[in-house]
Amino acid sequence: MCGIAGLYCSDGRIDLGRLHHMQRLLRHRGPDDEGMVLIDPARGAALPLGGPDTPRDVYASPHRWSPGHHPLDADAGEFRVGLASRRLAIVDLSPAGHQPMCDADGRSWIAYNGEVYNHVELRQELESIGERFVGGSDTEVILAAYRRWGRECLARLNGMFALAIWDGARRELFCARDRFGVKPFYYQWDGRSLAFASEPKALVLTQARRIAPRLEAVRDLIALDWVDHEAHTFFDGLMQLPAGHWMAVSADGLAIRRWWTLDPARRATGRAADWEREFAARFDDAVRLRLRADVEVGSCLSGGLDSSAVVTTASGMLERPIHAFTCAYDEGPEYDERPYVRTVVEASGAVSHVIVPDGADFWDTFDALTLAQDEPTAGPGVYSQWHVMRLAHAQGLKVLLDGQGGDETLAGYWRYLPLRLRDLVATGRLGAFGHMFGAVADRLGATTALALMIEPWIPSALVAPLRRRYGAGKDRVLAPRLRRLPATATTAPAGFPSAVSRQQAFDTLQRLLPSLLRYEDRNSMAFSIETRLPFLDYRLAEFVLALPDDQKLDGATTKAILRRALGERIPAAVRARRDKMGFETPADVWLRSRYAGDVRARLTRPGPLHDWLDPRVLADEVEAYLVGRRPIGLQIWRWLALEAWTRTFVASDPRVTERPPEPQTHPGLHKSYVQVQEILARERGPIEVATV
Repeated sequence: MCGIAGLYCSDGRIDLGRLHHMQRLLRHRGPDDEGMVLIDPARGAALPLGGPDTPRDVYASPHRWSPGHHPLDADAGEFRVGLASRRLAIVDLSPAGHQPMCDADGRSWIAYNGEVYNHVELRQELESIGERFVGGSDTEVILAAYRRWGRECLARLNGMFALAIWDGARRELFCARDRFGVKPFYYQWDGRSLAFASEPKALVLTQARRIAPRLEAVRDLIALDWVDHEAHTFFDGLMQLPAGHWMAVSADGLAIRRWWTLDPARRATGRAADWEREFAARFDDAVRLRLRADVEVGSCLSGGLDSSAVVTTASGMLERPIHAFTCAYDEGPEYDERPYVRTVVEASGAVSHVIVPDGADFWDTFDALTLAQDEPTAGPGVYSQWHVMRLAHAQGLKVLLDGQGGDETLAGYWRYLPLRLRDLVATGRLGAFGHMFGAVADRLGATTALALMIEPWIPSALVAPLRRRYGAGKDRVLAPRLRRLPATATTAPAGFPSAVSRQQAFDTLQRLLPSLLRYEDRNSMAFSIETRLPFLDYRLAEFVLALPDDQKLDGATTKAILRRALGERIPAAVRARRDKMGFETPADVWLRSRYAGDVRARLTRPGPLHDWLDPRVLADEVEAYLVGRRPIGLQIWRWLALEAWTRTFVASDPRVTERPPEPQTHPGLHKSYVQVQEILARERGPIEVATV
């Protein structure tokens, strides 16, 4: 697990100063080691470099050096490619895992962030066809797989990854991202040069031009609750490589292709009993692979079905008790899953660690989250997740399992229930509809369930009033300039056989899961922790998404196959849960009481936020919320998150077009860079800059 960055320039030398600063801003992702390589494509020469965080034994190791590299210095070559890495050592802790890493003949180099869990099996296959290895890292396996199979090697990788490989033979920079986009990859391309990094801050804070917000993203956050925009971001000119895509950059330009997606035509065959056995087998293997590490592996534990399944399964595979980390609150039972956590701990023998925040650190953590996340967040669950990662870091853990992805792949959200009713009516299964409707109505309310179910059949003139009544109409706070922006085009996944499966594919591939994965990546890596997600093992995910809907939704019971297949290992109290919490945070309690004045101050003071939100409407909405007339806690969080993001990154009125004054440290640094460095120094201590 690492942070990676790089530069490619087709017609000139790369900016080495910028590359250093990009690497520095990613230090939290890999505090164990740092490396850099400068490549001169014309001469086939490479210059590996270290820095103050590079362990001494790396300098003495032959694994750091290209076998045939030319003895160049930083001023001697036409370095048009630069790769940088920050390493969090998880697999093969020796210098043999140092990055960037070159292949056996020194022609290809890789900078890689992630874990490929089936590297043991791939290594055996590659050795059988003549490949030889000098270390035990999965990085070396990926490089060998690329040498043997080229771009097709991606389909053989089971894991999470964002990688960049300089292919010296093709004079091409090949980049790729894993199937679900668990690991991030951001880039900037101007037609001649490419810059990429694991986090937006490493790019936007080191770019030469001023930071500008992408107003369509701001509008979509406020009006639609979207924080993920597939290829786009909240920063103008900053893109992300979509999940399941690769990118190739050369003198011929840039090409992007999809290499994986869910197959809508895939259908499970067999019987329910067979599916349950197969689910259990695939889930067990997903957990087994994700326990592979040369450091201790712990787990998050919320007390819900998904994390409980992970902890109980992993506990049965480990020789010592697994450490499980939980966040809970004393503000009320709706924020406290400790009773369920205790039953899982008793059943699994896990060592339980629980943190109970009281909100005293709310604003400090809120602002730290803004810096760590790089883009606005949509809800306060990130606050609880932050504290879980902080707790695990304090206990010395570097790897955690987590249950992320189970809700999307197993239809765990309540909104899938009205869609299931819609499918039953559409297919004429009225008896099944009548049997299910009562249970869904008890959970959601009969009017809400019916309205959501029949929405496609309601005349369009009536849809807007219904949406306003049932929680939409959030765009009323938007300023006119954002209202006039053209609507964001959205293409839902096609070919899936039901409303439920279409919504699952949309949530998994396009909107919901991508944002949750971003939260997870930034929060965990802020504390130098790698999280591993068994439910997103592609073999398991493809299997469950191909199952009939009634295997996931049994009446009003969600995740039905999980409850049946893993029933013996999950405590009955957890297995019987029909509520859904998941990092619930009492933000409303705190914001409406002791922090009400801070909410007013942050949202009503003049600033860029008021160019995007109508100040008068915003003030009225805030007051209605604070006195309890409007249950809009999530919208309040999003407005606060947007305001904090503008202060941290935009740092100037978006209507101003002139370039702001910049620090003298480096001509390509935005003025926010100095402020961010001050925050990083407080959070992590002083950071030394590598020099050549």
